[in-house]
Amino acid sequence: MKKYVFSLLVMAVLVAAFTSCKPDEEIYNPTCKISKIWYRSNSDWDHPNEHFIYDSKGQQIQQIIIDSLYSFDFSYNKDQTVSKIVHVDKDYTETIDLQWTNRLLDKMTYTIDGAVRLEYTVHRIDNKKDKAYGRISYIDEMYDREFYDQYYWKKAKHPLYDMVFGNYEKISEIFRTSESKDLIMYSVKRFTYDPGKHKTYDNIATYVEEFPIKQTVITHTYTYDVKSYNPFYGLVFAYADMKGYYLNLPLTEHVETVVAGNLSKVEDITFSYEGTNYMNDKHYPRQWKTKSSETGFPTSTFILYKK
Repeated sequence: MKKYVFSLLVMAVLVAAFTSCKPDEEIYNPTCKISKIWYRSNSDWDHPNEHFIYDSKGQQIQQIIIDSLYSFDFSYNKDQTVSKIVHVDKDYTETIDLQWTNRLLDKMTYTIDGAVRLEYTVHRIDNKKDKAYGRISYIDEMYDREFYDQYYWKKAKHPLYDMVFGNYEKISEIFRTSESKDLIMYSVKRFTYDPGKHKTYDNIATYVEEFPIKQTVITHTYTYDVKSYNPFYGLVFAYADMKGYYLNLPLTEHVETVVAGNLSKVEDITFSYEGTNYMNDKHYPRQWKTKSSETGFPTSTFILYKK
């Protein structure tokens, strides 16, 4: 799992007891808002990996500070949706622009000094007879080869990209090993949903990543602890690991990679909440452990919430 495990694009329909969001809106407003996150041991509480700064009303995220080194600044539309996230470095400026329709996310565009490097377009289930109507059906992703070549050959660092989109190494590897000479690479993520006990389709059952030029298909399958709640659910900006897509906390994630029709890799990830302390009676976890079958070593996440 990535250190900045966010990956948190938003999904619709938050349960009313835990948020004031309406089913047709994607606004981050849970009962327990994140204040600080640590992705390492609890021996260094003075320096969180992520520190969330809110407005004077304690509602909108104004800034996120990463490792006391980088800061990301948020701008909002009049309808409270995030319009822009910016990271200003001494050598360049990273920007993510977000487009919406009726408070539902349509597109995220990532630029460096105004040059488009990445674009994600959201498509939703539009059949009103489908019980998952309005949920994200698939996401088109367009990648700029020059940007990923720069990442690989120059070992460049772009903290905003790392927090929001995550694993650039995977994309760089596909670019480098593909025989395609295209300047733009296309991929798509497709989603299915778990109806859940109340048939509210709040959790992902599976999502499938398809990279046509590499003949690569990666399938992620989840199980959940339906009695506890995901503190990242509803963060509109984060995308890596799809962490913002599910309302409840995951128990397992099974990942299969198929290349040219042949199974090439299997990974199992487990999430452990035993003995953890929950925030009040809302079952938002203060800490948990993540363990991958690839490494065999558990990593810990600690969260401090706003009071």
